Amino acid sequence: MRVRLPSRLNPARALSHDARQIVLAQGLISLGYMGVSMLLRGLFILRLGYGTVYLGTYYATGALVFMAMGVPSGTLGQRWGTRKAMLAGGWLVCTGLLLLSATLYVPDPLRSLWPPLTQVVTVVGWSMFSVNCVPALMLVTSDQDRSSAYSLAGVFRGVGTLVGTLVGGVLPIVSAGLVGAVSRTQVDPQSAPPYAWGLLIGAALGLAALVPLTRVRGGLRPAKRDGSGPKRGAFPTALVAGLVGYVFLRHLGWATSQAYSGPYMDTDLRLPTPTIGLLTSIGQVAAIGATLVLPRLADRWGHGRVLLAATITQIASLALLASFPHWATVGLGLLGIQVSAAVWLPELQVFQMELVEEGWRGPAYGAMAMAMGSGFAVTSYLGGQLIAARGYDTVFALGAAVTVAATVLMAAFIRRAPGQNAESVPQQARS
Repeated sequence: MRVRLPSRLNPARALSHDARQIVLAQGLISLGYMGVSMLLRGLFILRLGYGTVYLGTYYATGALVFMAMGVPSGTLGQRWGTRKAMLAGGWLVCTGLLLLSATLYVPDPLRSLWPPLTQVVTVVGWSMFSVNCVPALMLVTSDQDRSSAYSLAGVFRGVGTLVGTLVGGVLPIVSAGLVGAVSRTQVDPQSAPPYAWGLLIGAALGLAALVPLTRVRGGLRPAKRDGSGPKRGAFPTALVAGLVGYVFLRHLGWATSQAYSGPYMDTDLRLPTPTIGLLTSIGQVAAIGATLVLPRLADRWGHGRVLLAATITQIASLALLASFPHWATVGLGLLGIQVSAAVWLPELQVFQMELVEEGWRGPAYGAMAMAMGSGFAVTSYLGGQLIAARGYDTVFALGAAVTVAATVLMAAFIRRAPGQNAESVPQQARS
């Protein structure tokens, strides 16, 4: 006999078919891209013999592409329909990871150029996928279930990232053992080839995300030539500009951990790759738990205040990374940063989507994506050079400092944003 949970305990049950497919697709692509790939890409490049300056340039290339593709990705979604844009983006993500894993077979004169070129392909796809997920989910949810839908998407992203990180941590060892057994030769699991094989597996796992997208029944509203598409007034320039400034500063601080915590644990703390994956995964488990209670937090505090609390948490976590070079404090700092990020992204998406009318939601979130990309680009490019000159602790400390500025900006913003005052939170939610 099947047991059917009530919708308050099983939020997926209340969602439409298309909403469930979009949520599932986000979880599956996170498995290959945000989990396996995010853990192994930087370590793979270091094992190719490149240093932190080159790694910073590699990350900055992707961030600049993500920044440049923000608004175009949203516009493509409006023109083609968000479903087609997400499908095309998913294919490009997997293709880019496949090309990166082939770096070992690229001739030496081109090898140093190859990883940044593959990063372009991967990030163009990731921009098209991630930017269009947000308005797509908005189109297939009601006011009553929207907060739960975005939180559930965050849970699926977190679970996918968690599983991918755990798998990615052991993939080089497992791959080296399997290849060594087949070829009857000794393969060093800390050499570059096992990491390339792990990235190849990550690309294959990412392809699974395309399956639920093919099952989405609607085209998710491509723009119509007869003018019958969603009506819109003037673009909310001041509103979007304020959000862009906040997102840029907050993401600049977050990127110091996202780009360099793995290399820091690898090169300075000299932790083995499975341990790096385990420490990262502990924070991801906590992040999933935080995402599950997010709808209740948003009902009680309002989206703006949840964003503010998440940003403050990031400050404390980065301060830990900057202050104590020990695996335990690094693990605690990563936990805080991952919980903060898991809460922050769905809240930002709902916060922005509810403030912007439907006709401008795609381009407006594209502008947010540009801010994220530019923040990551600045951190990646300058961070690699700062690490070479001053060490990882300097980069993490600067990340905390710019996040303080983001906190001040958000505190000022929520006092002026419509619907984010204390009086606007429903009385029953605060009782």
